[in-house]
Amino acid sequence: MKKLLIILLASLPVIAFSQEDTIQTEKKHKVEIKPYGFIKGDMTYASHEVYSWGIPFNNYLSAPQFAGNSDDPALGFTAQHTRFGLKINKEGEYKIGGKIELDFYGGAFDANGKPRIRQAYVSIAKNDLEIRVGQQWDIFSPVNASTNNTNGNMWYAGNRGFRRAQIQFRYKLPMNSLVQLAICEPAKEVAGLGADNLSAMPMIQGRLSTKLADKYAIGAYFAYAKFNPTPAIDNTDFSANGFGADFNLNFDKLCALKGEVNYGTNLNNANLFNIAGSGANNDDRDCLGVWFNSTSKISEHFIFVVGAGMDKNQTDNLVAGDIEQNTVIYGNFIFPIENGFSVATEIQNISTKRNGADDNAALIFNLAAKLTF
Repeated sequence: MKKLLIILLASLPVIAFSQEDTIQTEKKHKVEIKPYGFIKGDMTYASHEVYSWGIPFNNYLSAPQFAGNSDDPALGFTAQHTRFGLKINKEGEYKIGGKIELDFYGGAFDANGKPRIRQAYVSIAKNDLEIRVGQQWDIFSPVNASTNNTNGNMWYAGNRGFRRAQIQFRYKLPMNSLVQLAICEPAKEVAGLGADNLSAMPMIQGRLSTKLADKYAIGAYFAYAKFNPTPAIDNTDFSANGFGADFNLNFDKLCALKGEVNYGTNLNNANLFNIAGSGANNDDRDCLGVWFNSTSKISEHFIFVVGAGMDKNQTDNLVAGDIEQNTVIYGNFIFPIENGFSVATEIQNISTKRNGADDNAALIFNLAAKLTF
């Protein structure tokens, strides 16, 4: 204990000098660090079997969902949707910045959730050009639905976009328009190099968007990735590609609409969530996605959201058991209380249609409390 006190006392001048040096540095180059995020607790109940990520063993309840064929209900509690981030900006000749964002989502409702990187990138900007390097949101299908299922996000029901490592170029055009171009990691692998890396080509994403009267935003986007699954055998390859449009229309506080429509081939291989992935050479899988939601701010303490989404597998050669369509309809009741604290409840109806099998459906009820900062 005495040795520890001696070490601490000896360190005080060093710490004081370090703090003074930091203050002097900040006077020359001011650094702004702004924390943000939310703490969120959820209770979720499903009337029938649901599973996530297209895998029947993943009965996670609050992830991207499919309806199973069992009548068994399920109930779960979790705090893993909690999110924390830091925005960093530094003044100078160039505008330097960055962002790091974590959550604790791991799938199953486990009490020992582990931190997970959502976003982590640095940026440099001057005039109208900005370059971002690191993990950030996709340009393809960039709009997030206003569902209380914060890690489900209408995926497999029309919303595709995720996060991935990339180099993104952003250029501001006149009349509130923006051009984005990204050179990306095409997919993710559990272990080793995957077919995307072996193609030795990056994924390319692009988007053109504009704002009108600071109330209306529209955009159009595309994505392309190449895969080479068996280069040592026959050097065959296949691609994932798609295009779409998004909109965000804030008419007034009682009516704000946003949504997307997109179409693509083998997009699931590129970690763009839809029911028609896992194609291969000469076995392309096509899929149409549509989703929207409407938000009404009834009062300062009551917000109502209603939304729907659909993924439709448009592949011709579906075999028995393949998913033909996944649909979600939901209503979200949000009650802001005070100082960033809110309570929300959501009712979802999900249905999954399989080729050659009966349709499956489930009702999902969610209750959550959230503190935003």
